[in-house]
Amino acid sequence: MRKSSGKSKKERKRGDAYELSENSKLTGLDFTYNCNLASRLYQILKSILRVACERSTYLRLQNVLYEAVRNDREHDLGSLRLGYGSVLPLKGFRYSKRVSWSNFFMNHPMVHFDEAQQQVQVQLHLAGLRKFELIHERLVKIDIKIYCVVIKLDDRNTIFYHSSKTLELRKEDHKVNRGITFAMEDCKDAVILCLATVRCWLTTPNGREEFMSNGGTLMTGEIFDALLIRGGKHTIFPKKNQINCHRLSYQVTMMRLTGINRLDDGFKKAAQSH
Repeated sequence: MRKSSGKSKKERKRGDAYELSENSKLTGLDFTYNCNLASRLYQILKSILRVACERSTYLRLQNVLYEAVRNDREHDLGSLRLGYGSVLPLKGFRYSKRVSWSNFFMNHPMVHFDEAQQQVQVQLHLAGLRKFELIHERLVKIDIKIYCVVIKLDDRNTIFYHSSKTLELRKEDHKVNRGITFAMEDCKDAVILCLATVRCWLTTPNGREEFMSNGGTLMTGEIFDALLIRGGKHTIFPKKNQINCHRLSYQVTMMRLTGINRLDDGFKKAAQSH
């Protein structure tokens, strides 16, 4: 026989009747902000390469974005915002965990932000392209496109993007390094996500026609760098473990100094007694 809990279902608290701690409420506000921003950013990424999106793409984007938001060093809990701490958690995010830029190239694009010209300069090292036959036996062409997705640090976190022309690479092409420049005059305070996409073209089994493959292993979209621009300058925050190391070093130094002072006091008292 079951014991009575002492309260009927109608009397039990639920929903708003429960009192949440202040920190829980503030964390909820930050989580809501992150979800809204992640949703809008995902729509942009989806429009760029919809066919590569998977079930986990949005959830993984939400997680890495939240990590970047929590790096905020200026605002208090409950009002955390993107762009006020390191945004490097976004670097390396890709549409699919199964495929990355490294499946097609041995090295990633290099990025430089020219503060004088207010430009994002991307260098593609095409000599690092893997052999076509290792990617797919019927591969005839690879399409590459570079994007700069901009999240402005305004009240609305306005999002837009710039894109390059499609770079087509065939097996017989001479692989010369290519440079791409994006003008960023209107992005004095922003997070800039440098994104690369790859699509592969195959021949039909009889070799007569070419078509763009929708195979999951023959495409990728990846954020190869994440830049934080504040006041028109590229801003880099040290990693948390580096900060902790500095704090530990400071604490050890103070302990040593304290120990030395104590030894000095001991020597002084011994000298006075003699």
